Amino acid sequence: MSALPGSAAPVDGARADRAPLALDGEPRFAWRGVMLDVARRFRPLPDLYRFVDLVAAHGLNVLQLHLTDDQGWRFEVPRYPRLTEVGARRSGTQVGHGPASTVDDVPHEGWYSQEDLRELVRYAGERGIRVVPEVDVPGHATAILAAYPEFGVGGADAVRERIGEPWKRFGVSDELLNVEDATVAFVCDVLDDVCDVFDSDVVGFGGDEVRKDRWRDDPRTQELMAERGIADEGELQAWFLGRVADHLAAQGRRVVGWDEMLEGGARGIPADAVVASWRGPVGAELGARTGHDVVLCPDLWTYLDYRQSDAATEPIPVGTVLSIEDVATFDPVPADAPAWYADRIVGVQANVWCEHLDTRDRLDYAVFPRLGAFAEVAWNGGPLDWADFATRLPGYLAWLGERGADFRPLDGPRPDQQRPGVPGVPRSREERLAELARLTASLAE
Repeated sequence: MSALPGSAAPVDGARADRAPLALDGEPRFAWRGVMLDVARRFRPLPDLYRFVDLVAAHGLNVLQLHLTDDQGWRFEVPRYPRLTEVGARRSGTQVGHGPASTVDDVPHEGWYSQEDLRELVRYAGERGIRVVPEVDVPGHATAILAAYPEFGVGGADAVRERIGEPWKRFGVSDELLNVEDATVAFVCDVLDDVCDVFDSDVVGFGGDEVRKDRWRDDPRTQELMAERGIADEGELQAWFLGRVADHLAAQGRRVVGWDEMLEGGARGIPADAVVASWRGPVGAELGARTGHDVVLCPDLWTYLDYRQSDAATEPIPVGTVLSIEDVATFDPVPADAPAWYADRIVGVQANVWCEHLDTRDRLDYAVFPRLGAFAEVAWNGGPLDWADFATRLPGYLAWLGERGADFRPLDGPRPDQQRPGVPGVPRSREERLAELARLTASLAE
């Protein structure tokens, strides 16, 4: 089994500009990560280098790059040039969140060459950061299918009629890859290039939010399921991901996937797969109970795109309220957790989804200073003693300001950080907990 990122302190280069936080002694978790979504919003390379510097200064040691999604494909694959020629550009983007949102007509495009990413991996490694790439399959596939419709469900002609470009909207699309052997081979070809560029022995393959209606309604998919002895669409997803994981294992890589990959049961998912548990405790508990290493990234504590207060001045209200005080209450492994669970929690990760983070300043506003509280949890465990953490906040905010980070002031957004008139859909914690219970019901059975 390949090792996870080590628990050693960051290299000297990362120590040189350490944020003034309580990051002393040995870190509690081996995987102390941040996921950055560059698929919805392409980030130019200088922004990525800057982000690496800031992540390293927080004592974190993993940067997971979400390179592909419905809204864009950001990774060069010479064997499949249309992935970037077509899949890396959309003609507009959703403005706001929810049913009142609109779509602008501003083109959005960009992708990274393999050499760009090799240099980023080298730069990050010198600062104690392992870059974990993620190519999301079999769902979140609209950008793939815009480029190569033959990999979609229902035949290439039908897919072309449905899809002309990467999705301009946000949310969860019902488009997904078909399960032909040629499509699995395509995914494996892409991941061969990923493995050539990234030196991480952990590779992300997604597996999240796969709407299976097209599989269920497609005669060819049902025919293939019968031929393969696959009982249902959940098991089919596990079969697909298992094929991909086996291919990566042959190259000495293990996979990390979102907790939905557990929905198809044990079929196909390798024992050494790392579960990124984002939908509450159910996936983490099932993953740990079945022998998987688990990285905790529950949205109620670690999704840094969520709104930071109930105030009307917060820009584009999304998700539940997640204030810096809320982040500080994150308790990854409670003192009364059973040993079989505690032993399998190898790390924690903050996820930065970028649908609405369209500029570097908007990214800064969402991430800082909440990342400071998360970093102390990742290093020391949680929850934090808020009174103690608050004594470090002034120095930390001053440190952020000196580095040009456009963080959210503790008393709320400045006028220039607000987005008046841009719609959102706030929801309560109680509403989200009920939704999570419904989404993970099959894992709890």
